[in-house]
Amino acid sequence: MRNELYIVDDHKMLLKGLKDYLEEHTSWKCPFLFTNKNDCLDKLKEIGPKSLNLPEIIIVDIQLSEGTGYSLVQEITEKYKTIKCVMYSMYDSAGYILQAKNCGAKGYVSKVASEEDLVHCLEVVQSGGIYLEKNKIEAQQKLEDLTLLFTKQETRILEKLLQGKSNEDISKELFISMHTVENYVSFIYDKANVKNRMELLEKFK
Repeated sequence: MRNELYIVDDHKMLLKGLKDYLEEHTSWKCPFLFTNKNDCLDKLKEIGPKSLNLPEIIIVDIQLSEGTGYSLVQEITEKYKTIKCVMYSMYDSAGYILQAKNCGAKGYVSKVASEEDLVHCLEVVQSGGIYLEKNKIEAQQKLEDLTLLFTKQETRILEKLLQGKSNEDISKELFISMHTVENYVSFIYDKANVKNRMELLEKFK
């Protein structure tokens, strides 16, 4: 194992701090750091999808200045089969984690977690496992069982609901009408056996 990873985050101080910690306290090396999606994709394209010089893991923040971390993870997962992605974010609610899993991430760690938790996540993902913080496992299992009953569009809307987004936000982000969103939300409440958004959030917190 080469123990090489890249980090993508638009906070330069966090990038440097994370790189310094990993290189000083673990065997991981971070030869490239990126503050946006496009620079990361350009570097991977330059290296080539079949090259042995690709990183084993890329740590990606959800919020990026150009595009989202989700879209970056999905693109990496589709084009570079040997790379595993870990999402590292200040958001840790069930909806964000579910969306990360659905776009191909193999691990999810909140930025309030300890450095040791992040290192453990990297070890688990490197060995072929899936990593979630312990306090999130039960809620995610409930969600996975529930989403077996959902269509892809219902799952997308569920992700947004669990991220605390309004019907108007969902309408704009998914390019569908408010009426369509309202109908989907009603279906989701029925399938989840809840009466409203508050009950849904409480059920999967």
